[in-house]
Amino acid sequence: MEGRWVNDCQKILKEIKNSTKTEGSDRLDMVRTIRFTILALQRSVTGWMQWADNPDVMAQFSLDELTEINKNLADLVCAFVDYDARITGSQEKKIEKKMRKEAIKKPREPNDMFYVK
Repeated sequence: MEGRWVNDCQKILKEIKNSTKTEGSDRLDMVRTIRFTILALQRSVTGWMQWADNPDVMAQFSLDELTEINKNLADLVCAFVDYDARITGSQEKKIEKKMRKEAIKKPREPNDMFYVK
């Protein structure tokens, strides 16, 4: 008999897989599914942290199991952080380019006042 956590994981996986097959999605649909996927990741990471913070749970794993868990998590996280850096870098370049264009279009008037609220 599978526990509730595992059943919920299976439902989440099914939803994520189905969301990638949806045709005719618009930008808002994509944002919604991205949010769902990130929240699923957050849920899983929170669960792993609860286990890692609990010596009674971690004591149940053998050294081989812990080594396997460590390797798999390291591979997943390295791939995710690499992707994060690539996407963030590309967006930073787009934003920087847009800001330069706007600065060229709208030069600052000499008598414009700058203040901080």
